[in-house]
Formats: sequence, structure tokens, C-alpha cells
Amino acid sequence: MKERIIEIVKNACALDEDVNVNSKLNELSLDSLSFISVIAELEAACGVTFELEELNISAWETVGDLILAAEGKTNA
Repeated sequence: MKERIIEIVKNACALDEDVNVNSKLNELSLDSLSFISVIAELEAACGVTFELEELNISAWETVGDLILAAEGKTNA
């Protein structure tokens, strides 16, 4: 799941960037619209649902945080 989420985030970036679990979301070339597409793709790929307050990129620090949240929602 980790690799798939990293790939989703990387594909949403406007620039070709090295994305890993430690990548800070606010430093990647993501805007609010592309971040919403990341969340929508995560929901579809992982079969999870994110809450309204989780749809804001500022609610997250790193790609690893997204991975942990998606894994936690999958296991819940």
C-alpha cells in the first residue's frame, strides 16, 4: 500500500519530484485541487473514506502521515 500511495501523490504533483514517506506535502508541487484528487484516488484505491476536515492539505505534514491514515482506516 505504501508504494501505491507514494505513486498517487507523485502523479498528482505538477513537477517531476522525488516523493517518499518523508516528503513534506507543503513542499511538493501540490495545490488544494490536486490534493483533493490525491484523497479521492486514495479512497478508491484503499477502500477508505476521509473526513471533511482531512481534505485540507494543511491537515497533513508528510506523505507518511497519509500512508498511516490510509492504513489505519483500512484496518479499522
